Amino acid sequence: GRGVFVRSLIFLYTAAALALSLQAQVRSIDPPAAEESGMPFLASGAKGEVYLAWTDILPGKKHALRYARWTGSTWTAPETIVSGANWFVNWADFPSLAVLPDGGMLAHWLTRNETGGKYGYGIRIARRDARSGQWREIHGMSLDEPEDYAGFLTFVPNTASAIYLAPPAGQGHGGHGGEHGHRKTVRFLSLTGGGKVASDKELDGDACSCCQTAVAKTESGFVAAYRDHLPGEIRDISVVRYAGGEWSQPKTLHRDGWKINGCPTEGPAMSSSGRNVAIAWLTRAQDSAKIQVALSKDDGASFGAPLRLDGGNAGGRPAIAAYGDGYLAVWLEKTSGTEGQIRARRVGFDGRLYPAFEVAKAPTGRATGFPKVAVTGEQVLVAWRAGKIRAALLTRQDIGQREKEQQ
Repeated sequence: GRGVFVRSLIFLYTAAALALSLQAQVRSIDPPAAEESGMPFLASGAKGEVYLAWTDILPGKKHALRYARWTGSTWTAPETIVSGANWFVNWADFPSLAVLPDGGMLAHWLTRNETGGKYGYGIRIARRDARSGQWREIHGMSLDEPEDYAGFLTFVPNTASAIYLAPPAGQGHGGHGGEHGHRKTVRFLSLTGGGKVASDKELDGDACSCCQTAVAKTESGFVAAYRDHLPGEIRDISVVRYAGGEWSQPKTLHRDGWKINGCPTEGPAMSSSGRNVAIAWLTRAQDSAKIQVALSKDDGASFGAPLRLDGGNAGGRPAIAAYGDGYLAVWLEKTSGTEGQIRARRVGFDGRLYPAFEVAKAPTGRATGFPKVAVTGEQVLVAWRAGKIRAALLTRQDIGQREKEQQ
């Protein structure tokens, strides 16, 4: 009768709602990384392929830098780039990977000075030959520094070049009152196809000493962003551009006015698409934590006013990737105590902010590391650490459904 009909409708409605909910679930796609693995890094190739690199702990106080490729449905068996002892393994200064147009790759990691102190370490770079598949170390920076360091390197996507932080040339470890008393410069490194240094140029003579760098490629050149060290201990984000054969002078992205007598260990993230550029960053100016994004439509020559991404309790550590007609940003949002969520939010090229949604629950402490995001076709991959390297998969359909659920 009518009661059976109503119950049937309720059942069908509940089943449909459950199907939609399951459809929008974030799917776990943890990579073949060992327990206690850490420092995830997602790299995209020119054809959209995605690789995940991480660090595994080996017996005898050794470490290995490994990576796997996402096939669209699973991860390939992991390959070891390099392994060894005496590595500098730090939650904020992590190895990275870059995919070159010829199918080769670059990777970097950090090793300690064998006779140095706690912060005596430098950068090592290796290249994978596209034909043989063999990795070979090709370059190193500040490996002889006993008490100072070079680090926080970011490869320019799909090119044999990078920006990084290093001690002032010829000055060793100078102090400016920042964390550990180390003064840092921002430098741009370009390598030849054979791995030799084509150029190694200083872009800023005094930057925040231990914040991640960011760099993107545009139609007219490169754009780099980093946390600067400005008069009065202001730690706002600065931008430099390479266009027309030369680098511009540093320019403040937005005058947050974050004053802190030390390094917050929290740099910007960046992505580009054509002439569009987005920079996401954390500020705690005026004791108010915010995760903001600024957009450019002219290759990074100018940026609009910041847009706020977080939900009011920002944990930090944003990452951002080009996605459709805009970007997808991820970050840590605090929920209670040390607990938090990795959240994601779309941002249109036109500045439209879509509803934010949860990707995964994650502690907000250092052990979680810096979440990463990459886009390949209709899929979005997010990686972070929770006891070991974790990864999640979302489709465009999943994201659209999650946004509807938040409206």
